[in-house]
Amino acid sequence: MTAPDDPMRAAALWLAAQPEPIPHVIPALKERFGLTGLQACQAIALARNITPQPGG
Repeated sequence: MTAPDDPMRAAALWLAAQPEPIPHVIPALKERFGLTGLQACQAIALARNITPQPGG
């Protein structure tokens, strides 16, 4: 069984790895990762605490 925050973590990691800001990020996260609006906001908050690693 997967943890309920796995899609949020995946979204946060993806978002943190983006070189440029994503326009309309909440709808993009909802569509790409199947998140609710609240989960998309939480993923954004998580992404702010992730330091992207060089090379990926």
